[in-house]
Amino acid sequence: MSKGLINFILIVIIGTLLGAFIGKAISKFFPSDSNVKEMLSLEIKPGLQPTTIDLGILEITFGAVVKLKITAVVGLILTAIIFRKLIM
Repeated sequence: MSKGLINFILIVIIGTLLGAFIGKAISKFFPSDSNVKEMLSLEIKPGLQPTTIDLGILEITFGAVVKLKITAVVGLILTAIIFRKLIM
């Protein structure tokens, strides 16, 4: 694996985890019927739902769904900016 790919994977993992943590922490401060809490919990789920191929003797199930929340995307962007300033 190249160093650039490893750095990219680290940015994605750390950024999305940081964004999810920030979203959970911020949402604790707002009441349950708040518009801000509703906006922070908004998520987009692009992907392929689980699909099964049955070949008689072999059955294969595959699929992938990515759950993106606004705060995870913001965390990803912030992590990429910080990483770029510190490393490059």
